[in-house]
Amino acid sequence: MAGGSDQKLDLEVIKEMGKGLGNIKKAFDGLEDLGGKYEDDFGNGDLADKFGDFADNWKLSRKRLTEEIDVLAQIAKAAGQAYEDIDHQLAQALRDAQDPKKGN
Repeated sequence: MAGGSDQKLDLEVIKEMGKGLGNIKKAFDGLEDLGGKYEDDFGNGDLADKFGDFADNWKLSRKRLTEEIDVLAQIAKAAGQAYEDIDHQLAQALRDAQDPKKGN
């Protein structure tokens, strides 16, 4: 194909990436909050406060990561579907072009 792209896409890899990212999001969603659960175990108020700060930061960071992972999962799924649709349309166009009944 003259002037065509030499890039190859593995549709299964793209689709699996979407599923994998979706699974990561589910795992992040299922993590429990750390805040307030272990403060008595530290035995030191300053250490417990530091851990509380960490837990609060982790909760916010986890929320942002989860949202970004979800967006990436949706993009990968949509890309896989779009490339698959294009592939089917191109294959049909080639079949139609070679079919003498179509008038070509």
